[in-house]
Amino acid sequence: MSLPESELRRTARQLALPGWGVEQQERLYDAHVLVIGAGGLGCPAMQSLASAGVGRITVIDDDTVDITNIHRQILFGASDVGRPKVEVAAQRLRELQPDITVTALQERLTKANAVALVGSADLVLDGSDSFTTKYLVADAAEIAGTPLVWGTVLRFRGDVCLFAGGVGLRDLFPVQPTGDSIPDCATAGVLGATTATIGALMATEAIKHLAGLPTRPGRMLSYDALSAGTRSFTVAEDPARPRVTQLQESYGDEACSAGASPQLLLDDVRAGRAVLLDIREPHEKLLNDALADLNPVRLPLSDIFGPGNITRALGDARRVVVHCASGVRSAEFCRKYAGLGYEFIDLPGGINGLR
Repeated sequence: MSLPESELRRTARQLALPGWGVEQQERLYDAHVLVIGAGGLGCPAMQSLASAGVGRITVIDDDTVDITNIHRQILFGASDVGRPKVEVAAQRLRELQPDITVTALQERLTKANAVALVGSADLVLDGSDSFTTKYLVADAAEIAGTPLVWGTVLRFRGDVCLFAGGVGLRDLFPVQPTGDSIPDCATAGVLGATTATIGALMATEAIKHLAGLPTRPGRMLSYDALSAGTRSFTVAEDPARPRVTQLQESYGDEACSAGASPQLLLDDVRAGRAVLLDIREPHEKLLNDALADLNPVRLPLSDIFGPGNITRALGDARRVVVHCASGVRSAEFCRKYAGLGYEFIDLPGGINGLR
């Protein structure tokens, strides 16, 4: 397809690059990229992809803009709070590149739609923030034969890798880690500028691949914002690993079926049959305080120096429902202090798991 005159003028500085010409620009213009997640990685990546001239982007995300997103999700502003992320992202991308085609899917990526969506694109860029989605995307990409730009970020560091040509995520991490293996961004924090850096690096890998420039599939780049340093290593294809030919039955995204129902536990709190104990840190309350109406006892883990703190906070309560963000810290709390004389009950999935 020949490029519109307006697109040639818009990308004139890019066309001046050594080894880059109209052919490379046309490849971008004809390309279709699927972006998983319009968050801290997806936003800067999409901004760079659209600005560079990628002609078609499909973005999938079922979330709406929250004020806590804006420090790192650079396509959004305060006036967008409450709007679907994909709707706002599509609007911003069209402002950057009027000729772009953006398909905004306000839904979740699932086992039912993953292979078809990934297979319909020339490249998939994974900006998701959970092992569940990352392994679903990686397996779908391997099944469909679609190149995958993978990225992750936490606190002050992040990683980027292009998986293509036979090498995949399972050559690096054969088994999907459990959701509680590492803290999430809400718990551990994340520097917004670091997500912009990693998102831009992901977009750069995507642009090089789509334009036909040299790339190194399997090269994992790690960036540390505090030291301003990078390091890299190569993930090699494991010849002994069976290739992924179909999705797994489960990626850990099913609702918890064991133990007490979260809603029944909260009903006990409402009825006065239990006390709610919130052990999250103060900043986490700013992210999600959906249970504030239950008057929880606030006792951040960082303020607990021994059993005395707990008994003073709970007084003569006997049955105590303990919650954190995802259920990991609260479960450990219940195990650690089981001998204090209270009936500690973990809220499965934490406050972020409630619907």
